[in-house]
Amino acid sequence: MLTFTLQEWPEEVYPPYANGPGYVISSDIADFIMSEFTKKKLRLFKMEDVSMGLWVEVFNRTRPIEYIHNVKFCQFGCINDYYTAHYQSPRLMLCMWQKLLEGKPECCNVR
Repeated sequence: MLTFTLQEWPEEVYPPYANGPGYVISSDIADFIMSEFTKKKLRLFKMEDVSMGLWVEVFNRTRPIEYIHNVKFCQFGCINDYYTAHYQSPRLMLCMWQKLLEGKPECCNVR
């Protein structure tokens, strides 16, 4: 669970947010975020995943969205046939990118 000071987060409940190495949003949500952020209408939080959760909730008030979780967004390291992987060194990321380009989304064991 996240913990913040009252100055950082004065509300009683944290917003829903994605955590881990990545997330996917639709183009209409991305367009909304860019437009509203440019107009300075969106709150920026110190952690990008929490900021994204806040922004998606603002969008959700006008057009309902569906949150989907998929285990291929790996939060604990790497699994084969992944969409994202967490805690990978730059060397491992390059190896994984090369395998993905070859059509083989596999984890690397480069030392």
